Amino acid sequence: MKRSHLMYTSLLTIYNTHYPLFFSFPLSSLLPFFLSSVICLPVLAQSENQDMSSDILPDNYLQDAPADSVIQGYLCPMHPAVTAEVDEQTCYICGMALVDGRIKMPHGSHDSHYGGIFFMARDTWHHIEGTMPAPGVFRFYLYDNYSKPLTTMHASARLVYQEFRDENGDETRPPVETQLIDADDGVSFIVSDRRLQLERDFHIRIRFKQDQKEEDRFDFAFYAYSQTDNPPGTLPTNTSTATLIIPDSPEALFSAMLERVEKVEMLIKRSRLNEIYLPALEAKDLALALAENPGDTLDEEQMKTLNHAVKDITKAAWRLDAFGDFGDKPAAESSFKVMADGVARVREIYLRR
Repeated sequence: MKRSHLMYTSLLTIYNTHYPLFFSFPLSSLLPFFLSSVICLPVLAQSENQDMSSDILPDNYLQDAPADSVIQGYLCPMHPAVTAEVDEQTCYICGMALVDGRIKMPHGSHDSHYGGIFFMARDTWHHIEGTMPAPGVFRFYLYDNYSKPLTTMHASARLVYQEFRDENGDETRPPVETQLIDADDGVSFIVSDRRLQLERDFHIRIRFKQDQKEEDRFDFAFYAYSQTDNPPGTLPTNTSTATLIIPDSPEALFSAMLERVEKVEMLIKRSRLNEIYLPALEAKDLALALAENPGDTLDEEQMKTLNHAVKDITKAAWRLDAFGDFGDKPAAESSFKVMADGVARVREIYLRR
């Protein structure tokens, strides 16, 4: 997904256990310990009992990492907008230690490789890309957090067309589903089924390891067949930027915020989860600007209500950003309800004026 300074913001506390070890020791000092295991491995440096981690990366592993993953200064691996000029600082959002940005950063690029939809798993290490290159064909690629391919040999996945659950979320009867089959390339799954058509929602459930207790879920809906101008094995560079113009008046601020919220709702309904981060975070910024510039006619009680509503909108935006990254439609729908409720309270304040 294309983003520059708005990547992976979330109030959820997400810790990637690979980072501290990687950033505490020079990579070259780790290589002798792992050389024997690495030298016999292809680029897919993963074994059944050891997830691929930066501990065992070959010396040239990051050579083809996206150019926009090279960042100066100290910053949070999960929230690159949180920066510092000195070392030994922590992120105020998730608490992770800021790292030296003068290296190739994990999560530096979430652009698709094959014109598909790119998501991050909840462990923040595994990443996936779903593609529909032709009618009735779905292909599902695995990557690490440097957007490098991962083997599917230890993963198992299924494509779910429909689930049957009660109001408590408990399954009432077996889902309509089909297993994903390992493709010949060793880094993707593939399935051919005539039920796979444009504009139809479905989701993937996957275990990245055999001992993974709960499956990860990723929701998809395609509105065009996946195409790419990049030859296999090349990584696109993230060149997108977004500049938000903050209106001057409270009325214009609310109108702009409402426009973004309505766009988030539309994107969730159409399962375009990898696109919700931008309007969600812009809605948050506009809500915060409204709290700073509410106008001169609100009384003390209305200001209290406004501030509480803006706080809920802000929290919901962070969560929407995270659940969009995770490709989790039910979780995104739940967070959107919180955002929509906050917007409704703001609307009521200004309708009463």
